[in-house]
This record gives sequence, C-alpha cells and structure tokens, in this order.
Amino acid sequence: MLAEIDPKPDQVTVAIGSSLYDMTPLTTLDDVQGTHMADPKMMWQYAQMVADATPEFYVEHLKRLRQHGIQPYFALAHIHQLQIVERLIRQGLYMGPVNGFFSMVGGGVAGANPLDWMELIRRTPHGSVFTYQTMWRFSWPLAAMCIALGQHTRAGIEENLWGARKRERLTSVQMIEKNVRIARELGRDIATGDDARRILKIGTWYDTVEETLFNVGLPPNRTEGQRGFLVYDTDGQLPKAAAAAPSDPRLVL
Repeated sequence: MLAEIDPKPDQVTVAIGSSLYDMTPLTTLDDVQGTHMADPKMMWQYAQMVADATPEFYVEHLKRLRQHGIQPYFALAHIHQLQIVERLIRQGLYMGPVNGFFSMVGGGVAGANPLDWMELIRRTPHGSVFTYQTMWRFSWPLAAMCIALGQHTRAGIEENLWGARKRERLTSVQMIEKNVRIARELGRDIATGDDARRILKIGTWYDTVEETLFNVGLPPNRTEGQRGFLVYDTDGQLPKAAAAAPSDPRLVL
C-alpha cells in the first residue's frame, strides 16, 4: 500500500465505496476529437470502468496511514460515500481531519447537475476541506460556483482538455491560471504551499471519536437512551466538546 512508500508523502488518496465510474455520459465526440478516446471501441471500454473500494481495503488503508503519520485524502463520488466517512469516524476507525475531493464524472456517480453540486457543498461538514471536479467544459461553471461559495477547485488535463469555448485547447498550467483569475475577480486569495498545509491540518491527528467529531463539525454521538437533536452544550458563544461517549456502532446516527 502507498502508506509504506519512502519518502513519505503528506497525504495519500483513499477511495471510499465502490461505484461505476462511467465518464461517457458527460463526454461527446467533440470533447475527445484527436485522442484515443475518439475510437468507439475505446469509449465503450471507458464506459465499463469501476472504482472498487470495499471496507476490507479502506479500513486497512486508513489504519496503516495512521501508523505512518500520513493524512488520508478521501476520494468520493457522491453524497452516500461521504456518509461512509462519517460512519468510520463515529465508529472510531478514523480520527483526524477530513479532507478530500468529489469526482463528479457522470454514470454511477454525481454528474453535471448544479443542484447535485450544491447538495454536496451543503452536506460536507464545516470543519472539512473538499475540492470539486467534473469533466470537460463542465469544469468551468463548477469552478466559478465553487470559488464563489468559498470552496476549492481542481484543474488539469486528467479530466479536461478545453477552455470554456469549443476548440480552445488549454494546458494544465493554463487551466490553473484561469482558476486563479476567477478567484481574484471574486476576491478569493490564492493559498501558498504553507497556507494549504495549515488549511488541511497536515500532521494533525485526534485521539478520540468525540474530539474528531467536534473538530470536523459533526454532531456528537448519541449516548444510550438519549433522544432528540444531537447538539453541543453552549453558552451562546463557542461550543464545548461533549463528554466522551461510547463509540459503539449501534449508537451512530
């Protein structure tokens, strides 16, 4: 596993939950003109792609990353996989900052509907940091929306070759520069490498389920016999962390 590579990276991507990963619903022949994907047989093979990540994989991977002091970078495809991450935290299988990205490429995962994008932004915990990506020219309206809403974007030729207009071919560097221009027009500063490590809390770990839930911005675990809403005690100012509660998986939301 990548948890044991040397030199040790700051983060390693960990996929959570298996999904069909068919990018063809968001792809036209115009998008792939001049590439190997313009071959219908090749396009058919891309339509069969599956991202396979079952608990046997990701639970062990998270364990080894913790042992080696490497932060996981959660690779998610839709809101239901974010729910898996929450369950892992509530059961004590992961205790650390929650950072990652949503890969919204079409079939089997979230696609290009902006209402789906908004739901992902709405549901991510306030203490988490997520980046959002999609395919081809859909990347630009997504980038503009995410930047305006205080989120983070991704750019590069892994998922896109084009600018906002047809036949406007861009390199990865040009795409990054375009994202920077959008951000500056909207008053968003660009993070330095040190800023990014601080925002992502590289090197930070938590020791309990309760500490993780509090810092990520999730409600506390329900204690046995507790009813009603799950909230932290507060005096109207800053909330206080809840007392330690059992991490028994029967007590999750």
